[in-house]
Amino acid sequence: MELWAKSYPQVQFLCVCVESRQVAEYFHRMFHFNRVVNCYIPSRNYFPVGYGQLGCSGFIVSDVEGYFVSRKTAAFLQYGEEAFRALEMILAKLVSLEKGEEKSFKNEEGCTNVNVAPTSVRMNRDAAAEKDGKVQVPASVGVVAMDEEHKECTDAMNLVLSEPSSCNLQKLHDILKSHFEHEEVLMKKYFGSMNGGSGGGGGVSSFSAIASHIMDHGRILKLAEAELDRMFGEKRVRNK
Repeated sequence: MELWAKSYPQVQFLCVCVESRQVAEYFHRMFHFNRVVNCYIPSRNYFPVGYGQLGCSGFIVSDVEGYFVSRKTAAFLQYGEEAFRALEMILAKLVSLEKGEEKSFKNEEGCTNVNVAPTSVRMNRDAAAEKDGKVQVPASVGVVAMDEEHKECTDAMNLVLSEPSSCNLQKLHDILKSHFEHEEVLMKKYFGSMNGGSGGGGGVSSFSAIASHIMDHGRILKLAEAELDRMFGEKRVRNK
């Protein structure tokens, strides 16, 4: 989101935390928000009525006059990078309309679409994750144990990239699985009481950053497991 904010200075990006002020501050440190307005909902009384979802389930977009362009864009957890490209197309159209110079092209089906986001947006997003062909260690989250595990995960990913093999992929899967389990325990322990939005009593609701984070963990592990199944076939299935 911060990269988008840099690439689209005409657009105001808001990150609204539904958990608590503590989680909002945690996200601020993790993603180094500068141009993004970072805020939180203090209680359920301020929750939107009738619509709304977490960012990984789709963004809410309005135009310069406050009219909704989309109440729910494509979800990253369902469509991956395609969801980001779809959002960038919406933003590109809004910006071009504001300038009075809408541009479009015909896709393979003959339907008109707006231009996709500038190449620099996609390149910057990729560069944030990789440099010289290597995955970069995430910025510190302020928790030493998590920072160390993030480095271990990054090293395992780079090993798979430099020396792709079933053994290294299995090692990466196991390291990620262990890290995810540890991270989920910590998140539930320190932020669980605010789950479901500012003061919403125990458990992990679907309208929770923790719940979506856990879902993303599962998505990542399934990708690795699918590749391991492909490589080992029935042998790995029997050993599960």
